[in-house]
Amino acid sequence: MSVRIVDLGHEELRSSFQRGFSIACTALVFSIGCGLTDRPNVEPPEPPFHQQVAAVRQGLSREIRSEATIGDVEFSQLQGLSALEILSLSNAQVTDSIADTLASLVELKQLRLEKTHVGDRLAKVIGKLLKLTTINLPNSEISDEGIEEWPSLSNLVLLRIGSPNLSDAALETIAKMSSLRFLHLIDVSISDAGLKQLHRMQQMESFYLDGGNVTDRGLTELIQALPKLHFHRDQQHIPNDPRTDNHRKR
Repeated sequence: MSVRIVDLGHEELRSSFQRGFSIACTALVFSIGCGLTDRPNVEPPEPPFHQQVAAVRQGLSREIRSEATIGDVEFSQLQGLSALEILSLSNAQVTDSIADTLASLVELKQLRLEKTHVGDRLAKVIGKLLKLTTINLPNSEISDEGIEEWPSLSNLVLLRIGSPNLSDAALETIAKMSSLRFLHLIDVSISDAGLKQLHRMQQMESFYLDGGNVTDRGLTELIQALPKLHFHRDQQHIPNDPRTDNHRKR
């Protein structure tokens, strides 16, 4: 089944619908991830990266999505692309040298950079992109210090980040992100002590944890503190999660 948006000449309405649909889909994956085994591909073939850049410069689009390999040279084409709101790169072979270009994307709301091992220089730039609602950096090398300014991202709803350099101190910072509702941590060096920082995040709806040095006891305490939380560890519910049965009935 396909959905067609009737063109009534209201480009802003169309863009708003597309952005809302994108965030809704992302949130859906977080909330029913273990029950979602086959997602239909409703996206048409993507235009080449340079054509998408040109479309944004011409005011014809506000997003760039690419599965092509994008390095520092290609990324530099985005310099000054202030109208860009969504940047999703599946194979971003970039370094921290893209920081100045990223800083110029002042309207950016959704950022996804897969397969990129960027560090704190880029993280500090991200902390200044105040319109961000989504950050997705599963393969980074960002440290605790790199995300210290992220609580200033008052619109941030979804954070998915992986880094061996994030520890319990990062959870103390994340716990200050008052708008955050969806959290996915990948191969981070956290313990039960750090996990307790999340107990006060009553607004959080979903937490996925892959890896980490936490125990079942620490996770049980988290679930008790946040009984409405949808939680996965290594893509599975833990055995004593009271939400497991209801989840399987969906």
